[in-house]
Amino acid sequence: MKLRTALLSLAACSISFSSFADVTLNLPQSAELVLVNGVNAQGNAPQTLNNGNNQIAFRYDKNYRENGDTHLFRSEVVVMTFAGNDATYTLQLPKISSAYQAQKFNRQPTLHLLAADGSEVAFKHDVLIKDGLQISRNFQQEIAQYNLSKAPAALTSAITANEMQRAQQQVIPAEKAGEIDQDYVTKMLNYWYNKADTTTQKQFKKSINN
Repeated sequence: MKLRTALLSLAACSISFSSFADVTLNLPQSAELVLVNGVNAQGNAPQTLNNGNNQIAFRYDKNYRENGDTHLFRSEVVVMTFAGNDATYTLQLPKISSAYQAQKFNRQPTLHLLAADGSEVAFKHDVLIKDGLQISRNFQQEIAQYNLSKAPAALTSAITANEMQRAQQQVIPAEKAGEIDQDYVTKMLNYWYNKADTTTQKQFKKSINN
């Protein structure tokens, strides 16, 4: 009960979000955005992001010619998580000119994230897979579930406020039956704590110790 009270008090506190955006991400024309930090996105315009951890999800969308015919390649959704501060990065995708290369990318995407000086930037990536029909996918919901897992490119801070609120509504009823997932709660606490300003963090710590 004490943990639940602390969680709710932290979520209800006045949260201070940073308005600074100091990371620029340049995308190739063949990249079609799906999500940026948990929010639906589209196109391939340069992205201005906050310092720290960021996550994008995109498709490789490109026409290629093979044996005199034109083919459209639209990859699975690739998720990429990276960290940066006051820098400009460029996403680089491999050249695809055959069905073999397209299939290879879908099985195991290869990509590079380059700094302004051409050096490699560390990142994690994965594929956002949905079984069954692919029509009318809710990518925000899919990425929220993905980010609460232990997947390679998961990033808890990229869960949107709406999805986090929905997650809270699902977790709290489970507590009544004594089935609350403590690992899930820990991730939620970390999410809100990292979003809070210093004053709110102190209030949160005080509420736990009382």
